[in-house]
Amino acid sequence: MTQSLLRSVLPPQVLINDNEYITLGLILVLITLIALAASFSFGAKKNSKNTVLITGLPFAGKTVIHYLINHDKAVETVTSIKENEADVVLTEGKPSIHMVDIPGHERLRFKFTEFMPIARAVVFVVDSATVSRQTRLLAEYLYDILSNKFTQEERIPVLIACNKTELLTAFRKERIQTALEVEINKLRQTRTAALDTQDSEGNENVFLGFEGKEFSFQDLENEVEFLECSAENKDMEGIKDWIASVSS
Repeated sequence: MTQSLLRSVLPPQVLINDNEYITLGLILVLITLIALAASFSFGAKKNSKNTVLITGLPFAGKTVIHYLINHDKAVETVTSIKENEADVVLTEGKPSIHMVDIPGHERLRFKFTEFMPIARAVVFVVDSATVSRQTRLLAEYLYDILSNKFTQEERIPVLIACNKTELLTAFRKERIQTALEVEINKLRQTRTAALDTQDSEGNENVFLGFEGKEFSFQDLENEVEFLECSAENKDMEGIKDWIASVSS
């Protein structure tokens, strides 16, 4: 049956030594080689993306976290006007990770788009003590990151690091997650008016989650995780572990 099927599909001059089995075997070998080459190419592309972005609004603690992870020490910081970059080895024997701290100022935070093509992961830092006053701004910025075409295509994981948990006024991560889900649910109604268009930053206005269903981070194709931390107390192990896990 295989012989007659192969003869009906391939012209006679393609058959090797007029033998269907030899021809079929070589075709299978060729298909296997192509699949292996594609797999290697995909793996090499993924491994080349070793950049982790640290983003968030001003005064959330991004730069302090950046220095703690890279230099294991806290520094006095002011609002950044330029991205901070450094290479760090989080796991002995593993390649270094390129970390980029993106300025949080409203005129500069869009610069995250320049690094998305090489991004392996994004750490979005939230001030847990002021989140109730900044929920809309946080949701807008987070929406831009989650709807970025590279986040969508590469399913880039996002960690929402709820910083300043040492403060009495800090919200727990569950409450922050709920607040952001409610706000993004409202926000996506206005964003969908621009479906299938691109803005000046190259972000596609996609609909996050499922239509007809309240927004939930669990409905996204890329991983979104919430974690509590305290730069003041140098509590960075959770962030380091997460970065190491998504970069391996």
